[in-house]
Amino acid sequence: MKLTPLTKRALGAGATLAVLAGGLTACGGSGSETAESMELYGHTVEFNQELADRVPADWEGGITVPLQVLRPNAFVDEDGNSVGVQPDLLEAMSTKLGIDISMEVAPFDAQVPGVQAGQYAFTTATGDFPERQEVLTMVDYTIAGLGWLTKADSDIETVDDICGTTIGVAKGTNQEVKVEEFIADCEAKGVEGTQAVGFSNTLMTVPLEADRIDVTYDSISSVLHFAEKESDRFKMVGDQLNDAPIAFGVVAGEQEKAELLRDTLKELKEEGVYESVFNEWGLPTLMLDDIYINSEGLTLN
Repeated sequence: MKLTPLTKRALGAGATLAVLAGGLTACGGSGSETAESMELYGHTVEFNQELADRVPADWEGGITVPLQVLRPNAFVDEDGNSVGVQPDLLEAMSTKLGIDISMEVAPFDAQVPGVQAGQYAFTTATGDFPERQEVLTMVDYTIAGLGWLTKADSDIETVDDICGTTIGVAKGTNQEVKVEEFIADCEAKGVEGTQAVGFSNTLMTVPLEADRIDVTYDSISSVLHFAEKESDRFKMVGDQLNDAPIAFGVVAGEQEKAELLRDTLKELKEEGVYESVFNEWGLPTLMLDDIYINSEGLTLN
């Protein structure tokens, strides 16, 4: 693996991220060498020949996957390091499979079309819903939900207070649909003026602090992170809603690829790497008890 001067984080694996003006972007390219082992949170992740033998021909030269910048899933920290749950898992998977996994920033609504067009090998954080299974085969690796986040000094104290405000959402996400339903409910209650503003690949706390929006309806991982880690600036309103499995998604019908991703993640889980990653980012409640395909056998509490 060749590291460029822009690479802030010493990874020891084929998947590398660099920090550029636009946020996260990939470093290294197709065919670059991958290390046979890497250290991650006290674990040694090692190359697995049996898994590598199952890598499809169109992945052998390296693959590219999209990332949405969403703390703590994937973001650039205060030291300029590219970090998060997804980079950690993908770096470990890269080592296991012996292939380069390059990562690039893409808005959520560009990820599924990108996979369908062959631009990306798989999506990285897609809600596993029946309608998505029509176009993607999903490999569920975490649990997620939605939550409301506003500024700590906001007058918004309950979910009812959100009616009549401006709500920020990420374009192309399930929360965008849910917010439209919420607005309709507000209007049915006789409260006018509730509106949604969509953003692409934007950390939702930025427009929140800039007073472009009053509240955001966002991934629960992000809401929990900011409400806990930066409680002087942000607060969560109401409870976590709409639990759903989150997955890596390959083109529908690519069963062998889906099973390879599942089995690679299962090995990381058995070795304790998976748990360490989620604990590192303060999200132990978002772990699954196993890795699933298309939610088969998965029961959400």
